[in-house]
Amino acid sequence: MQRKPSPHCAAIVASLLVGWAQGGLADEPAPAESGRTLVFEQDVLPILTQHCLKCHGLEARKASLDLRTAGLAGRGGDSGPAIVAGDTELSLLWQRVADGSMPPEGELPLSDAKKETMRQWIAGGAQALGASDAGPTEGPPEVSESDRQFWAFQRPQKAALPAVLGMARAATPIDAFLLSRLEEKVLGFSPPAEPYTVVRRVYLDLVGLPPSPGEVEQFVSDTSNDAYEQLIDRLLASPHFGERWGRHWLDAAGYVDTVGADNDAAIIIPAEGKWRYRDYVVRSFNDDKPYDRFVTEQLAGDELAEWREAAGYTSETLDLLVATGYLRNVADRTAEDELNTADIRYSVLHDTLELIGTNLLGLTLQCARCHAHKYEPIPHRDYYAMMALFTPAYNPQAWVQPHFREGTARKPQYRELPDVALSEQRAIDEHNAQIDRQTADIQAQISALDQSYKDQLTNQKLAGLPEAIRADTKAALETAADKRSEVQKYLAEKLGPLVAVSAEEVSASLSQEDRQKLSGLEAGIAALKSSRRCYGKIQALYDLGPPPATHLLRRGDYQTPGDVVEAGFLSVLSDAVAEPAFDPVAGGLSSGRRLALARWITDSNLPSGGLAARVMVNRIWSQLFGRGIVATPGNFGRSGAAPTHPELLDWLACEFVERGWRVKPMIKLMMMSAAYRQASYRPAGAPTLAVETTGEPSAVAAQSSPEAAADQSGLVDPAVVDPANDLLWKMRLRRLESEIVRDAILATSGKLRRDLGGPPLMLDPRPDGMVVLKLDSLSDAEAAWRRSVYILARRAYHLTLLDVFDQPLVATNCTARTPSAVVTQSLAMLNDAFLFEQADFFAARVAATAGTADTASRIDSAFRLALSRPPGPQELTWSMELVERHASRFISAGSEPRQAEHKALAALCHMLLNTNEFLYIE
Repeated sequence: MQRKPSPHCAAIVASLLVGWAQGGLADEPAPAESGRTLVFEQDVLPILTQHCLKCHGLEARKASLDLRTAGLAGRGGDSGPAIVAGDTELSLLWQRVADGSMPPEGELPLSDAKKETMRQWIAGGAQALGASDAGPTEGPPEVSESDRQFWAFQRPQKAALPAVLGMARAATPIDAFLLSRLEEKVLGFSPPAEPYTVVRRVYLDLVGLPPSPGEVEQFVSDTSNDAYEQLIDRLLASPHFGERWGRHWLDAAGYVDTVGADNDAAIIIPAEGKWRYRDYVVRSFNDDKPYDRFVTEQLAGDELAEWREAAGYTSETLDLLVATGYLRNVADRTAEDELNTADIRYSVLHDTLELIGTNLLGLTLQCARCHAHKYEPIPHRDYYAMMALFTPAYNPQAWVQPHFREGTARKPQYRELPDVALSEQRAIDEHNAQIDRQTADIQAQISALDQSYKDQLTNQKLAGLPEAIRADTKAALETAADKRSEVQKYLAEKLGPLVAVSAEEVSASLSQEDRQKLSGLEAGIAALKSSRRCYGKIQALYDLGPPPATHLLRRGDYQTPGDVVEAGFLSVLSDAVAEPAFDPVAGGLSSGRRLALARWITDSNLPSGGLAARVMVNRIWSQLFGRGIVATPGNFGRSGAAPTHPELLDWLACEFVERGWRVKPMIKLMMMSAAYRQASYRPAGAPTLAVETTGEPSAVAAQSSPEAAADQSGLVDPAVVDPANDLLWKMRLRRLESEIVRDAILATSGKLRRDLGGPPLMLDPRPDGMVVLKLDSLSDAEAAWRRSVYILARRAYHLTLLDVFDQPLVATNCTARTPSAVVTQSLAMLNDAFLFEQADFFAARVAATAGTADTASRIDSAFRLALSRPPGPQELTWSMELVERHASRFISAGSEPRQAEHKALAALCHMLLNTNEFLYIE
């Protein structure tokens, strides 16, 4: 299949073709000689693109002049209209071209033929094929009342709980909604899961780590009525809760630690301090920060704090700035000067809108970039109204590169901020500059002292040369290499090594007094360097100036702007009467547009707030039940999946808002349901009673549709009625995410490092395609055993073990992971060196935990550590045979009995880590 070129490659090819075509214009007669009327798009725009648009419309808008369309040129800039149709004398553009001041010196000059083309075009009336940008470019379809009736675009309504025959089985209102749908098909819930299964399920869902055997037995043996609720409360309060649930959010936010597109395995460019955003997310989930506040901080944290002139940053101010790192998650390739072009700048804006749409609103906004959305009531104009909310910070004509890159010239400003206030930064910089000056003075003294001894030793060695060439040799060595004559080059090459003086020779020749002096000077430098102060970086977003004019782009092309679009929100989710209000903040230094956006998204009185609440509760549901009520969590529109339980979704959204937008209570509510606690396994073909507690299944069957396949007793096979388990008649079996596979292995082996936060663990991409942790970058080897959320997050080229278990590729963001079951996963678990290492540690832990050499006790301990349950009788027999057979084989191969015993136990441990039960949540 032919590969489609990337948009950037296509833009390069297009610009080359345009350049080639323009080059031909210089040698052609003026088009007017043929009698043809000149038009802007065909005759003038190619000239402006090659010579003018870099400064006037694409990468910059100097003097506020935009020349991308005839209408914009007519409107002009700070000096007035650039063109006056039919009058070259009044047309400033022609005047600057005619006197040679445009293009400016150093830029590609215009040929006489191109100048004549521009003159004749203006004189002929400045004709254009397309519409000027003075009026609407496109008559966007108005959002109709029928559009607003679609369920996702209406405020959620909290329905009354349905009456169900199996209410005795319901533990929460959630169960009533689920049972209502199940009973329509003469179905009910599966039996409750075994306590060993439940406790492991809860631990993995809430903290992403398996319980210890002691924690399992504490729950299993607790007969109090609230034992399960206490378990949930305890884990919701764990600091590891934020690591688990923060990782879910980081997926949807498109979080990576790197800069740019990250399209080369061997080149890793970390965004300095980006990990602070990851830690902010973890803390926010641990603190149960209300979701509306959480969203507001990420969209407009900089507009909530007076940070620009602050004497110092409080921890809250620092958090608010770090939170805006959410808007820095999209790929910004403009750090490379050659990629700091208009098309890539606009791509950052487009990707940002896609992130906002799929993550917060569950809408595919990106489809409206080029035209009115084909499936959703999102006009083309609405897309650019939303874009205008971000242009004060991401201004394509006044762009700020994301970070300083070594080897390039420093710019006055970069998007990254110091993690200290501006006044503190200046004080630190001045303090360090003073230290540098003092260090340079001392270093000069050291160099002078060294040079005096070096000169003495050099003269001594020169004295050993024949007198006839002594002076010439000295002169040759003192002459710069690129200015030596041929004779001097020869003398330097042949005799230079004979008179060269090494640092060791200088050191050995020092007098006792000078040796002490040198030692004191070096100690002074060390003391000065130790007193240097430093500060870190924040990858934040903030407004850089007044809001620029945002143009609707015809067909999404930045080179063909249409009329100016005012900042605003999606019509279908807004009050049809009220106009959006944007109040500048921070003394007018920030537009307030993003703060207004955040408040619009989280306003529960508007359809926008209702949709945002639905999207979040659906995301929580999908993490706990394996699939969302809406199976497309990034698309709640008409082109997405319909909700399986719409009344339940709305009830949850209303409950979420009523509980103060807090996530932990919603998680607890869902986990307390009977639906969550039911078994995930039912023997194939096993029937179920619709209402186990009433004894009246036939009454329900009589109301059911024929496809329910009920027999005379009311028994039905749920696998026939609902094979996809859409109605949740059993708990879904879920594969552990990639990070939790690795974390569970480390927890089981006893080697997991549980410290929180900090810079990421660096990766080492190897030439053979494997990606491993870069151990030489760590202060101690055990740091490599931290949780996987702290491994450097890349768009691609993940740690190999994570990659094979479906670590997502992050183009923009990931609203739902897609688990797979492929042979490479088995091969990795069986053969990866990390697995062998951890199986060995696991075996040592088993031996220490069991406290006895009894094989059965060790097997029991291994099962409890890995699978959170004791082995069954058949499993114990099989495991005994495995250990004994392997031990005998190792002894035959020459191992000592105790060593063979350990190796055999490690083989069992390795096998347990490879079981489906270990890799899945039942």
